[in-house]
Amino acid sequence: MRTKLALACLLATTSASATPLFETMGPATSLGGFNWVVSDPSSASTYFNPAMMEDADDRLDVGVAVLSEQISLTLDGRNPSADVPLAVGARDIIYGSPSNPTQLPNTVVPTQWLENGNCPQNTPVSQCFTARPRQAAGSSGQTRPYLVLGAVKHLIKNRFSVGAYLMLPIANLTTANAFYSDGREALFSDSLHPELYGDRLTALSIAVAGSFRLLKSLSLGIGTTLGLQNQATSSSYVPSATDYSQLLVNNSIGVTASLSPHAGVYWTPTDRARVGAVIHAPSSFVIDTTIVSTLPNGTVATGTQQEVHDYLPWRASVGAEFDVIRSRHYQFGVAAQLTWMNWSSYLDRHGQSPSIYDNQYNSNLGFHDTLVYSIGLRHKYKKLRAFIDWQYAPTPVPPQTGQSNYVDSDRYGVAFGGDIEATIGGVRLRPGFQLIAYRLAPRFVTKDNRQIPDDVPDDARSSTTGDPIVGAQGLQTNNPGWPGFGSEGWVYGGTVSLNVLF
Repeated sequence: MRTKLALACLLATTSASATPLFETMGPATSLGGFNWVVSDPSSASTYFNPAMMEDADDRLDVGVAVLSEQISLTLDGRNPSADVPLAVGARDIIYGSPSNPTQLPNTVVPTQWLENGNCPQNTPVSQCFTARPRQAAGSSGQTRPYLVLGAVKHLIKNRFSVGAYLMLPIANLTTANAFYSDGREALFSDSLHPELYGDRLTALSIAVAGSFRLLKSLSLGIGTTLGLQNQATSSSYVPSATDYSQLLVNNSIGVTASLSPHAGVYWTPTDRARVGAVIHAPSSFVIDTTIVSTLPNGTVATGTQQEVHDYLPWRASVGAEFDVIRSRHYQFGVAAQLTWMNWSSYLDRHGQSPSIYDNQYNSNLGFHDTLVYSIGLRHKYKKLRAFIDWQYAPTPVPPQTGQSNYVDSDRYGVAFGGDIEATIGGVRLRPGFQLIAYRLAPRFVTKDNRQIPDDVPDDARSSTTGDPIVGAQGLQTNNPGWPGFGSEGWVYGGTVSLNVLF
């Protein structure tokens, strides 16, 4: 049987220890808000600053959270002259030197196929190239519920404590959706997708930590986020390149743990002032896939691909909180936090650094490091507490004027909430709520045609007749982000929680 390719089988190694959900939602069962590195010690401190657990009560925290992602994308209209001509579908196009021509890659498909599909006569529908209109498969517009659990226990009073904090997606325990952030995505969804949201908001998030009080006013904490590492081996035999229902497959799967550490410090120089700092190591959900397929003619094809999901870079935060007013019944304070994010090391969902898209002027289009600013107010009246915080997070994504289409923009956040303590049946209870909203600022991009690869070079011609390809002059591209796009939106949600204090 003659075939160029068959399909695939997997030999995959998967590791997961990412927490973009924690970073977006914040300490959902406490009043830490955006100043989580220094404000309101609780079980959430297990992740946000484990050193603070020494100042938390023994407790059990339970909450239900909801987070809605509503990010809209608007794509500029295409000029028909930029369409890849239908003749490309014949797969006999060459270009370049007459003595040593280059074959047009099979990854270039006619624009008409993308818009309307392609199904030759007498071909089963299951074997047809299905239509994928531009931006018809966007991935935003999702609302997701979560279960939040946390606990702190002082094993040695005022000396050593342990804690755990979990945020578990309820609808889908976790998802990992890969997409290309350039013209290759035309072969799949033919759509653009928000880079730092989407499936990242379904990451399984589990943290454990311990804290140590070194001095009366100084504590240290060490923790880690926990994930799964899967080893999956799959061997396949491919009887038919066009009928994968006949595929023969054997799978072998193993599961181990994966860790991503973090450490913090918490200092209370006076009864009015608190200072905290924390550093987190990079974390991600990595899938290394080796494709192994055996064909009937005895050929064995092998290739390796890597996908990186939920990537978070090195990040370090420092913050301070100060009680401006302290009276018998009322307390008012201010808090501020600064977070450094090492986004220049970012890897996208295909394990690629955005810097691979350097343009012809050698401008580095990779992500850049950012500083996230937060400030807030704290109130307490008897047993009633409340807070409000503001945050500004500049986007790490540079203008997408070239072939890449990483979608993101500056983020402005507000969070507020409150709780009240009551004793019922001898048990201290603290019911509370928190609301959070991020505004993703409008951002518009116009592509620089000099940075867009020409899918059909001007000298493209038929390899059989030598005739030039009609419609090859000028720029032809199926890049879904060309000639430009805009994005804006909201990410918002809230949590209702109950803290049981011991």
